[in-house]
Amino acid sequence: MNQAYWLHARLIKTLDLTALHSLLLLSVHHPSTLPYVRAAFVGHQPSLLRHSAAFPFNTLIRASAADPSDALTAFSLMRAAAVPPDLFTFPLLLKACSLLPFSSVDDPRRHPGVAAHALAVKHGLSADLYVANTLVRLYGGFALLDAALQVFVEMPLRDAVSWSALISSLASNGHDETALDAFRLMQACSPDAAPDEVTMITVIMAVANLGAPDLAAWVDRYVARRGFVLTAKMGTALISMHSRCGSMDRAARVFNRMRQRERGVRAWTAMIVGYAAHGRSAEALGAFDRMVGDAGLRPDHVALIGVLTACSRGGLLEEGWRVFRSMERTPGMEPRMEHYGCMVDMVGRGGRVREAYNFVEGMPVRPNAVIWRTLLGACVSHGDVALAEQVKRRLAEMEPGHDGDYVLLSNAYGWIGRWEEKDRVRCAMRVDGVAKRPGCSSLRV
Repeated sequence: MNQAYWLHARLIKTLDLTALHSLLLLSVHHPSTLPYVRAAFVGHQPSLLRHSAAFPFNTLIRASAADPSDALTAFSLMRAAAVPPDLFTFPLLLKACSLLPFSSVDDPRRHPGVAAHALAVKHGLSADLYVANTLVRLYGGFALLDAALQVFVEMPLRDAVSWSALISSLASNGHDETALDAFRLMQACSPDAAPDEVTMITVIMAVANLGAPDLAAWVDRYVARRGFVLTAKMGTALISMHSRCGSMDRAARVFNRMRQRERGVRAWTAMIVGYAAHGRSAEALGAFDRMVGDAGLRPDHVALIGVLTACSRGGLLEEGWRVFRSMERTPGMEPRMEHYGCMVDMVGRGGRVREAYNFVEGMPVRPNAVIWRTLLGACVSHGDVALAEQVKRRLAEMEPGHDGDYVLLSNAYGWIGRWEEKDRVRCAMRVDGVAKRPGCSSLRV
């Protein structure tokens, strides 16, 4: 801060542009000095700024990027000083605009990012590679894919960043297959534009969302052929992809190929969650124990959910209680609502529904509807209709119109032959205006 005071005083006294530039560069790395820079722009030396180039304004926009309104104010000062923007202005301005909120009900033409695009066109800078790349990311982030594609198609020159921006925009908006098509076009149309790690992780997650094992195997081979290093991010993404595509054996091979120092909490968590999802409970518990014991890592809440889920699905009650009690004893690892839900599911699956009920009643936090509904499902599965009725009354107080609660209780009555109560529950659904929502599934062909 002392250096900022000195530079600001020197600027006021001497009108030295060097002091202004030094103060600007200082503000990029030390945001606390921004008030002095804004004071210099707004009040002290307007005549000095009128004879300045775009550099001071670009630097102020960059330093203010964390607060889009401040960045827009800096750009307004640039316009007021009649300083024309250059090739560096619009990428910085558009990145700031991408942080402003936007929803599908808003008029895109009223967003500052679209206005900045129009101004870039007016100044003949919209076709610049860096400006266009930023525009593709801007429109992709706002789910305006038609605009993003139009900018991309009109680009006279494209590099790896251009393709990465397009692929990311498509994948982040749920167009995973189209994102993969764009990745294939990238290799065919721009062979010199080699994908980087960020692009590959986007492609990997798109394949994971599709759940296609053939594509997963192809991407894995591509990563190996191109010589990508299995960093923590890349390796974890590949493990998650193979897990979601149905092959924990391939996920394990990726994990074993990773260097020891790259096997962080997220990589171990991906393995634990994957084993749990595939019903390989003993392997999930073993991975958790090696993570804590051999690797000496502190599990996060996701890893703990994974291992508790594995214990629940595998009927490993003693091991699940061991993990849960270790959480209670360890500072900073206090159980969350999700962990309590896993315990209720685990105890309920084991047929100890009364014990599960007492566990819910003794929770230090107020149980939510998901936990009560988990308990209701366990009561129905094990035929404890009396407790199911009690739990259903609790749920009716919290979420009175949930169709699943009616259906579960109705099924419980049907399984024990109490048909009148079953009909009564179904009639109550009609009277209360509750309709059963049909289930659905998807199949990739």
